[in-house]
Amino acid sequence: MADVLSPAARAQEPTEWYGRTLGATCKVFAFLSGITLVAMALMSLASIIGRSLFASAIIGDYELVEIASGMAVSLALPYTQWARSHVIVDFFTAKSSPNKVLVLDAIASALLAIVAFIFTWRITIGLLDLIGGWDASLMLNIPTWWGYAPMVPSFALLGLVALYTCVADIRRIKR
Repeated sequence: MADVLSPAARAQEPTEWYGRTLGATCKVFAFLSGITLVAMALMSLASIIGRSLFASAIIGDYELVEIASGMAVSLALPYTQWARSHVIVDFFTAKSSPNKVLVLDAIASALLAIVAFIFTWRITIGLLDLIGGWDASLMLNIPTWWGYAPMVPSFALLGLVALYTCVADIRRIKR
């Protein structure tokens, strides 16, 4: 029965169209997160080499890393929930019954969905405020909202995935 609770067993490919669509979208977002991280690493490397060998770094590299970091993290969150790969502290549930663990996981997924949708709402309001306020970065004059734009769909997708995993756990409890 412990195998039923393993993340790999619970993150099986769904058969319904909306589950497959959510999974595919999560994978696209995770891929974009990876590309963003690789681009950040290459830019940082180029800036460090330029600073060391040519006494000239990439102007605004800190700004770019700051913007890209938030984007990369938010883009990766939906897939992390989809794959059930969040860090779990199972100290208190290690000896619990599988049903109790599923109940706790369903509650945690429901809470995550609520928080993700609240974040989506508040980031959207912040994004619209930044667009209207013409806020920009200091060195490169990059509009600040560019970093927020990918966060809105990322947190919305995270909320949907958390709801999906909550319902999946509830279905497992009923079986």
